[in-house]
Amino acid sequence: MDRWASGIDTAWLQLEQETNRMVVHGVLFCDRPPDLDALRARIRERWVDVYPGFRQRPTWPTGPVGLVRWVDAPPDLAAHVTTMALDEPGDDRTLARRLGELMSTPLPTDRPWWRIELVTGYAGGAAVHVAIHHGLADGVALSHLFHALADPVSDPRTPAAYGSPPRRSESVHDLRLMGREVRDRGASLWRTIKRSGTPDGASELVATGRAVKSSAMLLARPPREKPSPLQGRPGVAKAARWTSDVSLDEVKAAGKAAGGSVNDVICAAIAGALRTHLGDVDVPRLRAVMPTNLRPLDEPISAELGNEFGLVLPPMPTDEPDPIRRVERMHHAMATIKRTNQALASFSGIAAAGVGTATHTQNLVGRYARAASLIISNVPGPLEEMTLGDVRVRDLMFWVPCSGNLGLGVSVLSYAGRVRLGVDADLGLIGGEEGVDGFVAALDAELARL
Repeated sequence: MDRWASGIDTAWLQLEQETNRMVVHGVLFCDRPPDLDALRARIRERWVDVYPGFRQRPTWPTGPVGLVRWVDAPPDLAAHVTTMALDEPGDDRTLARRLGELMSTPLPTDRPWWRIELVTGYAGGAAVHVAIHHGLADGVALSHLFHALADPVSDPRTPAAYGSPPRRSESVHDLRLMGREVRDRGASLWRTIKRSGTPDGASELVATGRAVKSSAMLLARPPREKPSPLQGRPGVAKAARWTSDVSLDEVKAAGKAAGGSVNDVICAAIAGALRTHLGDVDVPRLRAVMPTNLRPLDEPISAELGNEFGLVLPPMPTDEPDPIRRVERMHHAMATIKRTNQALASFSGIAAAGVGTATHTQNLVGRYARAASLIISNVPGPLEEMTLGDVRVRDLMFWVPCSGNLGLGVSVLSYAGRVRLGVDADLGLIGGEEGVDGFVAALDAELARL
């Protein structure tokens, strides 16, 4: 049945550009190739028959403004789920080069905006490449889809948003989400106000007030990012890479030792790698665009999937030479943001822009992008290894698309007790293949220090 897209989903569809495709890419690394017919049958049963976005395509309003309409377009699985042959020698570098080419390639617009390739000739075992347009699903929704495609997991700690069957499709969700968030954040503020009679409560209220004021000013007039080689107009050519994995327990231990979280440690490592990439001398303090989830993870996700996240703009401690201080400063920056409604405010602005023209949406998100040098997306992944029937999925990766004029994205995904980072980069801004290899090597060196 045809349905209206939400304002936020319309906005992410409007952000599609030749130089930055709004497509989320993921790869399931398997021990061996799953049977193609069995894979198609699994995708039909677990994705196409359950989630309307997999059997619909977006159509644009006839006038200058208005929401996108999802219209029924039953997919031909023979066209949507295909094989992709790697050139020799079929190693990780060959796969990475092919993924970079796909990041520059638009999805066909005359059918639902997703595709899957079973990679053949991959010497590392087998790989299944998944491409889904951001207008259909965000990072949390993609993690849910990975869980739905694989066999049921047994770990009871798996969030309901990932492991539970989806609830029925709901109508446009922008206002529902904003109402829920305003209610919850208002209740949190009221609790802080009631504690203001105590020294700790008064201090927290003052800190919250300062954080909200600075956040409002940041979103109202995002500052231009400090000049760096990462800035400029992106081109069409992209590169995809991934780091070695590290133990999630080791990352947690490093965070605990420095008084920070897993996200703080990973972001501090990214800041250190940027220092190395930019020359390690007189590196300015850069800023990142960071998607922040607004879904309740303890509740099943809607079958409409969609986008339920806002953007925050944390400063990165790229000007800090000491690794421990980088974690501490990253923790302070994120703690300050958590006192604010920055993610909800950006969500509201982008959702409202989606009702207008694509140019208006691109200009709004472009203002956020001009205030930063990269995008960092951190999505908690499956807690245990997954299987597709009798095929083991030994690893899992995804790559966040860049928007506006951003030319560097770093995706963080945990999987079965390990953490790995995916890098997608504009080849013209990062210094070509050699530049992206150097940045990934610097990331590996930072992660190895843990």
